[in-house]
Amino acid sequence: MSKVRFLIGWSWLIFFAIACKEELPAPILTAGGKPAPVYQVEVSNLPGGAKLQYELPDTEDLLYVKAVYEFPEGYFHEVKASAYVDTLVIEGIGNTNEREVTLYAVSRSEVESEPVSVKISPLTPPVDQIASSFVFTPTFGGISVGFENVDTINVVISLLKKVNDEWVPVDELYTKRQQGTLTVRNQEATEILFGAFVRDRWNNKSDTVEVSLTPLFEIQIPNPVPITALPGDYHLFWGGLDYSKMVDGEVSTTMETWLDNATPMPQSFTLDFGVPTQFSRFKYFMYPVGAHYEFNYACPEKWEVWGANELTDDWNNWTKLMDCVAVKPSGAPLGVMTQEDQEASRAGLDFDFPVGTPAYRYIRWKTTKTFGGMRSVGIAELTFWGNQTNN
Repeated sequence: MSKVRFLIGWSWLIFFAIACKEELPAPILTAGGKPAPVYQVEVSNLPGGAKLQYELPDTEDLLYVKAVYEFPEGYFHEVKASAYVDTLVIEGIGNTNEREVTLYAVSRSEVESEPVSVKISPLTPPVDQIASSFVFTPTFGGISVGFENVDTINVVISLLKKVNDEWVPVDELYTKRQQGTLTVRNQEATEILFGAFVRDRWNNKSDTVEVSLTPLFEIQIPNPVPITALPGDYHLFWGGLDYSKMVDGEVSTTMETWLDNATPMPQSFTLDFGVPTQFSRFKYFMYPVGAHYEFNYACPEKWEVWGANELTDDWNNWTKLMDCVAVKPSGAPLGVMTQEDQEASRAGLDFDFPVGTPAYRYIRWKTTKTFGGMRSVGIAELTFWGNQTNN
């Protein structure tokens, strides 16, 4: 009886396998078949790479086209483009040497066509273009490095200085801005050999550009005293919190420096530095740091800085020193913060006074526009540098 059941069971399995045989899918491509290669390849050399445009083969199961090239020596890379486009871009090559690129059309079964080889001669790599645009300028307490990044690629700009015959890292800027400036402070007012280079995401590096400069002398000015008795200034503060926390030497991370007022712009406040002061620059920390309010809400975007040596509410007796605009590094719309924006706001935004600005005891800040269009003004901290006289 058990043998009968065994034979019946196998009979059903054999019948099921025969019945289903015709429903099995056929292979996408028969064994040994190859797609036709791409043809009429046109090369357009680009900075650090090239664009390859080609005609696609008339192959129904074409999946993609790939390019294979060597850079640096001994390292091979592949770049793929789908079968729905006729262009492939190679990038990240760190020199202008001519090199061979091999193109393959690839089927859905990962079968490659016969190779098609072309020559490319990349133009000057972006890292070298950026390094050649460096403009070094001595500034108060440091140095600024202006640059242009025409292709707006993601790069790191590194600044070094020579200490005891060795290069020491000073600062780095991660950016894709089309143009900008890397500024470092807290350097001694003595001649220093600085160097700067550029690195991209493929680890290509430019040569180090060297320059010997002497930073301009400055010291950090002691914290000023807010003036609360000047008519026309801004005296109402959110929840009655202390206005002096805006200049107490500590960057606020809570709503302790939110200047809450229902009056329209412009709004002003006044600081007393005790003695006439030769100002070099100030640093503006947006409010409140770390709360994702930077470049938004009540943070000042545009303001004026005025100076005087006698306290008065008559603007005619004040001297306008500078117009200031807080620029968002990424240029992203309101409410969108990139890593570069966050790093800039946390480091504080620097504003240089015009060279030759006379000494003033009182500084008056007039906000004309906030990022979010609010009437309130939020500043986490203001820090000033320069030199004081005791006249």
